Amino acid sequence: MGLTPGSLWNRRRLVTYAGISIIVLATLHALRDYRHVSFITDHHLPLPHFTSTSTAHDPCAALTGLDDVFVIVRTGSNEVRKKLPPLIHTTLTCYRHYGIWSDMEEDFQGQHIGNALDELDSGLVEQHPDFEYYRRLQEHGKEGFSHQEMEDWTDAPNTGFGRDVPGWKLDKWKFLPTANKAYRQSPTSKWYIFTECDTYVFWNSLLTWLSHLDASRPYYIGRQMNLGNDKFAYGGAGIIISNPAMKQLVERHGNDTKAYDQLTLSQWAGDYILSKVMSDAGVPLSWAWPTLEGDMPSTLDFKLKTGAGYPLWCYYATTYHHMSPEDIQAYYDFDQEWDVKRNETNPDFPRHGDLFRKFVLPQLQKQRLDWDNLSKDVEAEDASFEECQALCDAKSDCMQFAVDGRTCKTLNTVKLGAERKPEEGSSNPIVSGWIMERVDAFVKQMDASCSGQDWVAV
Repeated sequence: MGLTPGSLWNRRRLVTYAGISIIVLATLHALRDYRHVSFITDHHLPLPHFTSTSTAHDPCAALTGLDDVFVIVRTGSNEVRKKLPPLIHTTLTCYRHYGIWSDMEEDFQGQHIGNALDELDSGLVEQHPDFEYYRRLQEHGKEGFSHQEMEDWTDAPNTGFGRDVPGWKLDKWKFLPTANKAYRQSPTSKWYIFTECDTYVFWNSLLTWLSHLDASRPYYIGRQMNLGNDKFAYGGAGIIISNPAMKQLVERHGNDTKAYDQLTLSQWAGDYILSKVMSDAGVPLSWAWPTLEGDMPSTLDFKLKTGAGYPLWCYYATTYHHMSPEDIQAYYDFDQEWDVKRNETNPDFPRHGDLFRKFVLPQLQKQRLDWDNLSKDVEAEDASFEECQALCDAKSDCMQFAVDGRTCKTLNTVKLGAERKPEEGSSNPIVSGWIMERVDAFVKQMDASCSGQDWVAV
C-alpha cells in the first residue's frame, strides 16, 4: 500500500524526533561523565549545566558577605593607566563598597580616584624631599612627566626595599590616610580589606573564610613578614582589619599623628607603619600565610610548610601579588570557570596546588631558552646545558636546573620563573630545564601530603 502525503509527513517527523532523542541522550551521557576535580582532595564537583559563563553566570551572585566589606584599593598615578583597567574589568565590578586612592585625584574609566595624601601635614608635604615628586605632580599633573618616565616607573622591578621610583616612595604615606578615609566613608563595615591593582583576590574563598570569623572582635590579619625582629602584614598580599580594630587604629593614629609621621620618615614600608599603630592600639597580628600569599605562583616554592606541618600546596588560594595585567585576566577567567562548577554539597575552592597544575605545570619542559627558572644552587662555573642536566640527574632530589652563561645552577623544588632575554650585546643566554619525570613524582607527592586543609587558622 502506498504512503499518503500525511503519513509520509508523520513518518518523517518520527525519524526526526528519534534522531533528536539520540543526540540528547548522548549529550546527557557525556555531561554525566564530565566531572570537575580538585586534584588535591577527593571531592568531585559536578558541572551543573552546559552554559556559557559569559552569559549565564553572574560573577557577583555567589559573593555572599560582600556587603559587609569595604575594599581599599591603593595605587599610584604613574601606574593607573596600565594596572587599574584589569581590576575594573574583573573583580571590581562586584565591589559594593570601596575606594580607590592614589597620589593624585582624577577620574579614570568611570572610576573616581581620590588623593590619599591631601590631608597630610602641609608643612611636611611642602618641605620634605619625600614629597618632591608629589609636589611636582600636584602642580603640573601627569603632563609634567614624560611618557617614558611614567612607563619606566610603572615597570620598575621590586627589590628588597621596594621599588626605587619616586611614586613608590610616596606609597608608605598612603596606608594610614586611606584607613582614615575608608573608616570615615563607611564606619559600619564589618571588614576593611587593603589591596593593590596587581593583587588577585579569590573573593569567594576570602568571603567564606571571613564568614567563619567573628567580625565583632578586633582582628588585624595578614601575610606575616619580618622587618628586623618585628612582624607585620604585607600589603601586597592584602590586609584585613575588622571594624573594632579599624576604629582603634583610627583613634590611635589620630591621637599621635605627628609621632607616626616621624616614624614614617624613618622607615620605607607603610604596611610596617600600620602594624606599629595596630600594636600600639593593642591589636596583634594574626598570621594568615598561606591563605594570603605575597607572590605569584610562578615564583613560589610549593613545598614550604606551615607550622601545622602541611605544605602551601594544600591550602585554599585566596590572594596572589605581583600579577601582570594578563595574569589578572587569566586568573579571573579560571576563578569564574571554577565557581560555575562548584555546588553546595561539594564547596571546594581552588587550592594552591590546583593553580600550579593550571598555570605552572603546562609551561615546564625539558629545555627552555631565554628562561630563568630561579634555580640558585651553583653546581659548576663552566658547564654546557647537557653537563648541567647530568649534574642535576646525579642528585636524587634535583628537580630543575639552569645554565646562566656557563654557570650551572640547580634546585630541589619546582619553580616556573620567567622569561629573561640576554642583555644587549651579550651572547650568553640563560637556558632552563626540568627533569619532567621528577616533576610528575613531585606532583603526586604533594597531593599525597594533603588531608583536607582549607584556610589557615587565625
